[in-house]
Amino acid sequence: MNFWQQLTKPIIGFAPMDGVSDAPFRFIVAKYGKPDVTITEFISVDGISHGAERLFTDFIYHDIERPVCAQVFGNDPDLFYLAAREE
Repeated sequence: MNFWQQLTKPIIGFAPMDGVSDAPFRFIVAKYGKPDVTITEFISVDGISHGAERLFTDFIYHDIERPVCAQVFGNDPDLFYLAAREE
């Protein structure tokens, strides 16, 4: 069973806002707003697979933000695979 099935309905989520919902902002929202789920901004699989280090700062999170969903986008399935394996 995945975490979506365990959440009480209605689900209160924190949706990403480009250029706003960075790690410090998401932490504050999680601490004081306590959403059921936190979602990162969209990150390009092209950038991730090519090692754009600054993109990884968008994936930084604190345990109080869990569960966290990381959003990625692109159009090449191979790059999705490489991005998913990135450490």
